[in-house]
Amino acid sequence: MLIQPLAQSRADQRRFINREKETNSIVGAVKTSQPVLVLGERGSGRTSLLNHVAWLLVREEEPRDSVLISGELASDPAQLLGVLVARVGRMAQPGASRARWLEDLQALSMPDGPFGAVVQPAILMELVDLLGERLAELERPVCLMIDEILPAVAHGMFGTLRNELWTLQGASWVISGESAAEALYREPPADAFFAQTVVLAPLSDAGARKLLGAQVPDLEAADADAAVAAGQGNPRRLLRAAADIQAGIPADGAPAYELAEKATSLAGPLAARLVEYLSEHGPASASDESMLRQIGASRQRASQLMHQLHSAGLLQTVEQAKEGRPGRPARRFTIKTST
Repeated sequence: MLIQPLAQSRADQRRFINREKETNSIVGAVKTSQPVLVLGERGSGRTSLLNHVAWLLVREEEPRDSVLISGELASDPAQLLGVLVARVGRMAQPGASRARWLEDLQALSMPDGPFGAVVQPAILMELVDLLGERLAELERPVCLMIDEILPAVAHGMFGTLRNELWTLQGASWVISGESAAEALYREPPADAFFAQTVVLAPLSDAGARKLLGAQVPDLEAADADAAVAAGQGNPRRLLRAAADIQAGIPADGAPAYELAEKATSLAGPLAARLVEYLSEHGPASASDESMLRQIGASRQRASQLMHQLHSAGLLQTVEQAKEGRPGRPARRFTIKTST
């Protein structure tokens, strides 16, 4: 069973279901070069949807390649533009030296100290121009997909640089982020950049059973009903519940949802994102870099929240041996499934 996002392989694409309306909206917008903002909660299938759209675009009558990157790679617009320049450059000249993009970007390195802030706008403009040059080298249009982009980066890119990005020839844009941060993504002037917003609604019970049929065809009907109830319309929670049931662990999705609400009232939205992450990914410590990036917290803040929620009875601790490392097991936090 695949709980991670579906890739652009033929085998994975056979498992993709239930998002026909959203898929058609995005593909139609891309064909007319209309920028699209895709919103959904964590685990709603945004990454799988983007991979599905990319898989379809290259098979259209007028094919279009795609560049799909993780927005979590960049903490500011300059970093994100640098990644795009490198990826599009590799697509334009796959046989060229890998050092070429490094040479391009080294020439535009941000100076240290106060002078860096002075030249930053000019460097951003140069990066946009460089991206335009790389796009012009391509034989056909390309769809630039940025998954899980941070709201602040999105605002800097598609707000501050919206006019410059609009003028880029041969590119269409599909950007995805959390629906909980919609107001941040659409804060003016970034709201003017996006021609369409596609929201991934929770799966219906029928849609959830269809997804289980594709991913877990041997799941008993009663177990499927339990997984659907636990998944609450979220594909990742649904498949994790099914995996737990197959492993002999009772599916119990309601407490995780209730814990997120309790965490919000106790310590704010960041605490809810922490609970959602632990629910979807399992135990973690405050030093887990992937978790810190996804919930948008510092190590110190994550540690504070974990201990606060633990003291409130919302989290519990487990000890896990460090793979390949002797010594005491690592202490991690996980959601408490019964309170």
